[in-house]
Amino acid sequence: MIVLAHPARSTYPCRVPALPSKRGPLLRFVALVALVTGFAALTLLSGPDKEALAAVVHRSPVAGPLVAVLGSAILVTVLVPRTLLALVGGVLFGAVGGAGYVLVGVTLGACVAFGVGRLLGRDFVAAKLRGRMALIEAAVARRGAIAVVISRLIPLVPFGLSNYSFGTTAVSFRSFVGGTLLGAAPATLAYASLGSFTMHGNALGATLSGAAVVTLGIGGSIGTFLVWRRRPRKTVASAAA
Repeated sequence: MIVLAHPARSTYPCRVPALPSKRGPLLRFVALVALVTGFAALTLLSGPDKEALAAVVHRSPVAGPLVAVLGSAILVTVLVPRTLLALVGGVLFGAVGGAGYVLVGVTLGACVAFGVGRLLGRDFVAAKLRGRMALIEAAVARRGAIAVVISRLIPLVPFGLSNYSFGTTAVSFRSFVGGTLLGAAPATLAYASLGSFTMHGNALGATLSGAAVVTLGIGGSIGTFLVWRRRPRKTVASAAA
């Protein structure tokens, strides 16, 4: 009699591929909100020490510009207002030098904040966008550099917070950097000039610089209104129909 042997059963349990967790994007987004909130609280409770910065600047002509660039980059990531940095830069280095150092620094800091926002918040925001909001984000992404430039010209848009916010959108890194440089340069120069002229008691220069700040703010607000009027008004469903 022939006995058929049963095939040997594996003693190892069958492994089922793990499904990606849906909580990951949410947890990263919560971490981003907590990080930005902590930076805002830190800035409100303890601002930068202007006397210490001035001492370092006057101590060494080489260390001064380096401190201005790196300090601006660090401070803008913790939501210190760019306008304050430009004013201080103008007082310490003059209108042109202060504007140049601060512009380079805040652009570097903006890039860091943008990367943090993209890493921690993009997946969550992309999953939540629906209907008109998805169309608006797509339109903003197509005109990414223009959107960034306009946001830099509006006084009411916090520079530091917007850096993290842009990271959660579909705006490309190249458009963000280019828009930041173009949009932040005029206001940075205006505020640095205001700080420099005020420091040296130049009333005419301070008045012209203040007028430039107001003009830039009004221009940015008008640009925002015009862009908002051209926003997509159809939902995805109506567009498909």
